[in-house]
Amino acid sequence: MHEFIAKQQDKIAGTLSGFDRLVFRGTLRSIANDEGMKRYWWANQVLLKDFGAHVEPVSWRLKEAWLAEAEALGRPVQYLNSSQIDKEKIARGILAKHGISSGLVCVLSCVERCWSFEI
Repeated sequence: MHEFIAKQQDKIAGTLSGFDRLVFRGTLRSIANDEGMKRYWWANQVLLKDFGAHVEPVSWRLKEAWLAEAEALGRPVQYLNSSQIDKEKIARGILAKHGISSGLVCVLSCVERCWSFEI
């Protein structure tokens, strides 16, 4: 972690630490609105008609990265067929079952309800 912080120091405004773990939830506010998406498209030189083709490989690279991390650590990857399932409860059960003391516990995925854009 110290190596990462040293390498990325010019991009870091602050750090958080805790006794147990941190859970971050939220949105990418910079692109969670019309103007933000327009800035994203402009910065990445993506035409509206090409957005689907652009975002699909980006999504796959992200998914491959977290799957590789879970596999490298031997952590479970589980698809949940409902967004209403208590993910915290599942993660705590896996934590207790596998005796994980730090780092990645598991990867849970599901289709969540979200806002979308319409052209």
